Amino acid sequence: MRRWLLLSVLAGVTVGVAQSGPSPLGLVPVPVPGLSASIWTEKPQYTIGETARIYFSISQAAYVYVFDIEPTGRVRLIFPNFWSPNAYRQAGTHVLPDQPTYQLRVAAPAGTETLQLVACTQPLSTPTGTYSDPYPLLGPDPESGRVAVLGLVPEPSCGCCVTAWTTFQIVATPAPGYSPCPPCWGITPCPPCSGFMYVTPGMGWFFSLSSGSWTFFIGDCPSGPGWCWYLGPDGMWHFKLQLCFGTCP
Repeated sequence: MRRWLLLSVLAGVTVGVAQSGPSPLGLVPVPVPGLSASIWTEKPQYTIGETARIYFSISQAAYVYVFDIEPTGRVRLIFPNFWSPNAYRQAGTHVLPDQPTYQLRVAAPAGTETLQLVACTQPLSTPTGTYSDPYPLLGPDPESGRVAVLGLVPEPSCGCCVTAWTTFQIVATPAPGYSPCPPCWGITPCPPCSGFMYVTPGMGWFFSLSSGSWTFFIGDCPSGPGWCWYLGPDGMWHFKLQLCFGTCP
């Protein structure tokens, strides 16, 4: 994961029904009887490499979706995700990550990042993500991301969804001993690391020269010609070039 300027001194808490005007992704806040929502984080500012916790609250049971707008403008769905696919939540306050199988780690670039929550009384047809891309990319820029999100959320007239959003500041100083993506050094292609990325020692990326594509792996680098980036037990990225001569596996 990667990321923020706080809009207020109230830890970024915003309530869907209390907002006015278009939201960051173009959704128009419309009151839904009995349903309100808010979203915030434990800190107003993060350094690159830190893990983050996102909190949200809903006044009644609903299907909850959290969209992330990175400083680059890319829009991703970070909840539900591959590691936590169930969007339905009971009334109350909840925290992400909600499973021990993933983390939300702040990564480059520095700048302002936005989180937008949508809570609905009916489920939305959102992408589920994959093992190698658990937080689906909805758009490479704000406009395409906005169009994708608007295509997922029902018209305001349905009276079934509320929204809330907040922003954060990411500062450039990385947390010691952690880099969410390989350095690449400008001599190799970089893997498709997403804004919120779950990577721990023993995991890595392999670029196959045969297929011309990246594969996310756990354990040993896959066989075959290509290059392999893996996060070692020292918390540093390591690079291995794999070549073969004659008949390749």
